[in-house]
Amino acid sequence: MENKELEQEIKKKISNIPLKDRAKVTALRYYLNKCKQADTDMETTCDNIQSKYDKLSMPIYQRADEIILGTAQLNEQNLGLAAKLLSEEELQQFNQIPKESKAIPDYWLKVFKNADLQELPLTERDGEAFKFLQKIEFTLAENDSDFFLKFHFAENPFFKQTILEKKFYYEDDELTKVEGTKIEWHDGKNLTKKLIKKKQRNKKTGQFRVISKEVDDESFFLFFRSIDISNKEKFDKLPEDEQISLQGQLDVDQDVGREIVDELLPYSLEYFLGIKEFKTEDDAGAEGEEDDSEDDEEVEVQTKGQNKGKDKKKK
Repeated sequence: MENKELEQEIKKKISNIPLKDRAKVTALRYYLNKCKQADTDMETTCDNIQSKYDKLSMPIYQRADEIILGTAQLNEQNLGLAAKLLSEEELQQFNQIPKESKAIPDYWLKVFKNADLQELPLTERDGEAFKFLQKIEFTLAENDSDFFLKFHFAENPFFKQTILEKKFYYEDDELTKVEGTKIEWHDGKNLTKKLIKKKQRNKKTGQFRVISKEVDDESFFLFFRSIDISNKEKFDKLPEDEQISLQGQLDVDQDVGREIVDELLPYSLEYFLGIKEFKTEDDAGAEGEEDDSEDDEEVEVQTKGQNKGKDKKKK
């Protein structure tokens, strides 16, 4: 309920209270309003603190990216933890070997695979594209609410762009709009689609024919879709099932976006090493039912360049 509507409803209810008790209720509301204001002030303060340290962390993430990419010079400062991580014998050998800066192979691929984001899991086909992911850049907008993610890829055989971006826009702390890069896929490489062949039998002649059809497929790259429900009047006119679908997709995007910002970026090394994972409930009943129709038989056919087989969801 909106604040104005709530105030009107409270005023209406209070007017029904006997006049002799109305003064007490009015005084009680005065103090409870002060408590609510204190909660609001606390949330604002916490948001400001988080925004402050998010901004302070950005140049640190840039230094970390340089290590991952192999573009940073290794020195005594960033190797200062070696003494705590190595034995004396290992440390002596470590000090003698040349400190070459090389990229860490498949760093972000391993991070996302080990994190196992349940809302948009990384499929086996996605993994081939993620081998080209070089870094993820987080930016906080000037309003300290909206934020942006940039996925930097090396040139790859899947899509033409080297940067895929996702933007998150908020109104009154509610996510109302996301904008994603429209991916320009190379021919036959769209990871959000798959080609199936459907065998159909003619009921009159008994003969079979095979129809090829491109259908949607599960993929992390659905994350780069765009959704806009900021126009409340327009959104309310949509069919209820469409409203639920759009809000559900928006919730998934927000969850994944915040998991990347709050978990994967600051704890990427722990996920890379496989010592940290999300705690999620078992996805009961995730597998769909197969069609037992005698007339139709569906056979999935991978397009050229796609990996054979399909990932099974973890339970």
